[in-house]
Parts: sequence; structure tokens; C-alpha cells
Amino acid sequence: MKRFYQQPNFTRYIILLCCIIQAIQLTSAGCSHTKPYYHSDIPDIEKRESETEGVLRYRLLLLGDGGAPKPGEPVLKTLGEWAGKDAAKTSIVFLGDNMYPEGMTERRKHKAAERLVPQLSVVKDAGVHGLFIPGNHDWASGESEGYRALLAQEKFINDALGGESNFLPSGGSPGPVVLELPKTDPAVRLIVLDTQWWLHQYEKPEKSPETIIEELIALLDTELPVVVVGHHPLQSYGPHGGFFDWKDHLFAARVIKKWLWIPTPILGSAYPYTRQHLYKLDQDIGGAGNKNMVAQLKRAFSTRKPPPQGSPLLIYVSGHEHSLQVLKGEIADYLLVSGAAASRKVTEVSSGENTLFAHQHTGFMAVDFFGDGKVLLRVVEPEGRGVLFHQWLVF
Repeated sequence: MKRFYQQPNFTRYIILLCCIIQAIQLTSAGCSHTKPYYHSDIPDIEKRESETEGVLRYRLLLLGDGGAPKPGEPVLKTLGEWAGKDAAKTSIVFLGDNMYPEGMTERRKHKAAERLVPQLSVVKDAGVHGLFIPGNHDWASGESEGYRALLAQEKFINDALGGESNFLPSGGSPGPVVLELPKTDPAVRLIVLDTQWWLHQYEKPEKSPETIIEELIALLDTELPVVVVGHHPLQSYGPHGGFFDWKDHLFAARVIKKWLWIPTPILGSAYPYTRQHLYKLDQDIGGAGNKNMVAQLKRAFSTRKPPPQGSPLLIYVSGHEHSLQVLKGEIADYLLVSGAAASRKVTEVSSGENTLFAHQHTGFMAVDFFGDGKVLLRVVEPEGRGVLFHQWLVF
């Protein structure tokens, strides 16, 4: 210790400056919501399950990014239990990234039994309608084999389930595709998009963005509640939205492997800062391609007619971020991020002024449509945690 104080002043100043820089980095980074976060206006009754009354017309179970399930994945077990409650009135929607790391490419298709089958088994065992939509990893993580990998996955899923509308949009199309559920006397209009189509730089079916938006605007013209599903979020407080917590700065090697807890002070902040400010990926909301896509979708949503002529409720649901987020929207009424279907993939999440609920945890969301027109949202987590958030959605 004595020798340290005998060193030239500039050495001590450099060390002190580094300590100050690191402290600023960690303070500004903040902490992830490893415990459930609730907006201050959320009453205690909405932080747990409650009894519901009314006749259920239809239920959507929503989760994504389940393409790397561990053996006996708890969230899939809980999903199956919920799906079996009222199978004839239930659809499970898998929100993309159904098979990590690069979908059903030639070199990875032998992994389908490990990656896809556990998800397919939930659908078959419960006897519900299952719908899979594509994510960026299903397009071979944006590489040149993406289109072929996507078609291979579509065939695998359709062959396994043997029903109707199990993989949409079909054929690599960006959509939009509409399903009204149930088919008789529908309670909800479900609109399906392939958002990775917008970002994919290699072979893909041709369609102009203007046509996509025109078709989407037409499909929004309904008196039914509308749920639009796509892989990429319109807004997020996770890594794809620019959030990195203190662990990302101090233990940067965890980007490679989650178990690499190797301290990288000062230098560890290079990756978060580069991704936030210098090299913005299209898979992040700040990327140029992503910003353009989000702007186009918001333009379509802004044309929705108000009730009673138009839809009383517009919800946009996505995965991509490996966390659970319920956000109050501006153009869409609610933005749901439900991309935490695999325990190995859960990532950090923060919150903003419009965050109603956020949690760095596995789980899924259930949206129930009742005979009296009411709509109930619930966030469900596995391993006995149950419903951590529920809210009757405001029209």
C-alpha cells in the first residue's frame, strides 16, 4: 500500500479516473427487473390471479423465442396446462425464433427433434390450434440460406400438426394474413405479419412495402378486437431497445456465454456503447431497417377507425426480446412483448413511463375474450408462480 502512494501522481490520477468512469458506467446502466416490476398506478389486486366471471369465447396464449428449450422446459409444461383448460376455444401463438440458432438449415435440421418437437408436443397433447410465425433465427439469422430454412421449417410444422393455418404467413410471404377466431361467431381478428421479411437481405418473395401496408390498413377495418402478431417489437426496454444493465458492462464476456463471469472493467462497456451509438443493428429498434419497418406499421395502425365504426381494441404482440413486458401504447392500445419461452435465453429488461409490467423471467401471456365483450390479459409464469399480472383491457 505504501508503494502505491509513492508512485508518480499521474499513475494515481489514471487509476482514479478509471474508477470514476467505471462508476459512472455502472450507475447509468441501471439494474434489470429480476423481480416483477409494476407501474405505480397498478393496484395490488392486479398483481395476482383473481376469480373471473363470464362466458369465455376465445383464448390466445402468446409466447415466443422458445427455440432452445431445456429438457422438461417448465414454461412449456405450464403452457400445456393452460392450453388444456378449454382446448376447443384456445390457440397457442408461437411468436418466432422457434428454432435456434439458425432455423432448419441443412447443417441444423437434425436438431428439429430437440428444438421444435417440445413446442409441437404441447399443441398436440392439449388438442388446441397451434400457430407458429417466423423470427429472424428461423430465417437462418438473416443469412443467405434463410428462405430455404424457413420453407423447411414450415413444412416440418405443417406435417407434424396436419391441420390448417399452423405456420403463417406461408411461403416466406410478409403477410398480412388474417384469422378470425373462432371461425363461427368470431371474438377476435388475428393479423399475422412476418417482420423479418422486412429486414432480410437475401432471397425472399417479392412484395412492395406499400402493398403490405395497404393490405394491413384494410384488415384493421373491423368492429372486432384486433390482435396483430409479429416477431419484432415496436417498442422495448430490453437489449434490442438499447438497455444494458450493469452486468453487461462489467462482465461483457457473457454476451458469448451466459456463464462467462469474467470481469472486464472499463473495456467491457465497449460492446453496449458500440451497439447503442455506433453500429446499430437492424435487429435492434435503433437500426435503420427496423426504424423504417416500425414507422410503416405505426402509420398503418394510426388509420384505425374509432369505435363504434372501428375496432374497440388494438393489441400488437411480439417476441424477440427474451423477457415479459406489458406496455401501454399510443397508436396501438397495448404493446405486449412475450419472448421468454426458453429458460436458457432470458435477458435483462428495464422499464419506462408506459411500462405496466416487466420481468426478467420465463413465461407467457394469455388474452381472454368473453361473451360480454370484455378482454382480460394475464401474465403467467411457470413453476408454481402462476399469474403475476392481470388487467381488464381498456377500450
